[in-house]
Amino acid sequence: MTRISIHRFIILLLMLSFQCSLMAQTNTPFLHYKEFEKADSNKLFFRFENFNFVKNNEYSGDYSNGATWIGYSATPKLVYYPSSKIRVETGVRLQKYSGRTNFTETEAIFSVNYRASDRTNLILGSLNQDNNHMLSEPMFEPERFFTDKAENGIQLLYKSKRLNLDTWINWEQFILEGDPFQEKFTFGISSIYQLNDPSSKNNLSIPFQTLFTHRGGEIDSSDGTVQTIGNFSSGLCFSRKIENSRITSWQIEASAYYFLDNSSIKEHIFDNGYAFYPQIGINTKYSQINLGYWNAYQFASSKGSELFQSISHSNPGNYQDKRELVTLKYFYEQKISKGIHFGGKIDLYYDLANSKESFATAIYLRINGDFFLKKINWN
Repeated sequence: MTRISIHRFIILLLMLSFQCSLMAQTNTPFLHYKEFEKADSNKLFFRFENFNFVKNNEYSGDYSNGATWIGYSATPKLVYYPSSKIRVETGVRLQKYSGRTNFTETEAIFSVNYRASDRTNLILGSLNQDNNHMLSEPMFEPERFFTDKAENGIQLLYKSKRLNLDTWINWEQFILEGDPFQEKFTFGISSIYQLNDPSSKNNLSIPFQTLFTHRGGEIDSSDGTVQTIGNFSSGLCFSRKIENSRITSWQIEASAYYFLDNSSIKEHIFDNGYAFYPQIGINTKYSQINLGYWNAYQFASSKGSELFQSISHSNPGNYQDKRELVTLKYFYEQKISKGIHFGGKIDLYYDLANSKESFATAIYLRINGDFFLKKINWN
């Protein structure tokens, strides 16, 4: 793609952001979590969650390999409320890529959701992964939602007028005594705190994200070293709502990132690093567009997109101290029917230092349906 074609591409996206007549704005296609309903006490439901996707990554350069993902994940399950404070879910998650004979993943789903208060939910078992825990792309690669296994562990959700908090432990690999492999888990905190009245047209908020990945253990027989990688991010976001206009709101956000390798034996060329990511976005009633500039020095992330890192995991040995990217992202979504949404994304990345263009396109269909079965009294 030439530089002239990039300019034309940007103009096209800007035109689309004002002309598409789609559904009400959402931030992400990755939404399956069912909000807790106290009124459903003693009721049994059948719930079906489905995500069909086509994602094409046309990446150039030495930091990430391009790939095409096409397939679906489907989770049929039973949902039961023994009381107004407890919800139990059990089912199976099926993951399949088109052209493969067998399912890529087949795993049991089970969770207990304790509604401790109107603001607080405690989840044990299969976790709520909506919006990838509000994590940004440098911290967490978005397509992990449909490429990785379902997350399991413990999670605390808190939502008040000003604070939206998600903290969790995803236990990825459990060990028993003598196992020839190490335990693995991820710990995260993701929050947004509103500094002023959320009902105001002008909103000022502080996003905060922490992600630790750990590999180790004391009872296994593996000779692997202990790894602990930490990523942190915080900043300031200003948004303004607009009335009687095609543009419903706009926002400016500036975030700083920090990377720390606290492993027993360092696995990266560098021990720590940092990055800055200012962004500006425009929202219409039906779509979103976002422009950003990524500037990083010796930054790495265990779960983040490789395009933003100073070292490549896909192509070991590729390393660059300083990374600079211009990012342009466009998102839309259309409501087809109740609980059924169709949408798409276009992501453009331009590597300033290496004069390389990369882009990704995606279309998806998301289905969330609930069917009341019967009322059962809990004894």
